[in-house]
Amino acid sequence: MTKQIKIDKSKANRIVEDIQDEFGNDVAVNIYVKKKQIKQSTYVMFYQAVNLELVKILPPNACKVLLYLMSKTQYDNYVGVDQLTIMEDLGYKRPKSVNDAIKLLKEQNIVLSMPDLADKRRNVYYINPYQSWKGDVRRRVELVKKSKQGDFEQLELPFTDRTNLL
Repeated sequence: MTKQIKIDKSKANRIVEDIQDEFGNDVAVNIYVKKKQIKQSTYVMFYQAVNLELVKILPPNACKVLLYLMSKTQYDNYVGVDQLTIMEDLGYKRPKSVNDAIKLLKEQNIVLSMPDLADKRRNVYYINPYQSWKGDVRRRVELVKKSKQGDFEQLELPFTDRTNLL
């Protein structure tokens, strides 16, 4: 178990000297004192070229649902919310509003849906990594390279040039 303690440089030097006195001067001792890191809120990377095209072709309702999905994105772009939750969270009165938006986002390959492994009655969504990304950038680059090799044709965006999307 790692215990975190606060020490200043003079105390660190004394610890090094004590260890070297105990084990000899031929022992190398390293003490790393890290600065306190500022906590950042979670974020999603947003790709400007794709989203500029999207705001031109999508109706406001679909843009609103996409923004909602982006705000609920988990690592590697999975979104584990169902349409009823989306409807309730966005204050829609009818499920058709969400259904139509999801359908349009799927037609544009912005959102992919797949059956939830835990509950077959609902779908989970996956946001296309060409549109936005949450997670390790190396993982995104890996997925994009695979899509360019033809492994993930479903990620192609019908309204953009793929060469500019890495």
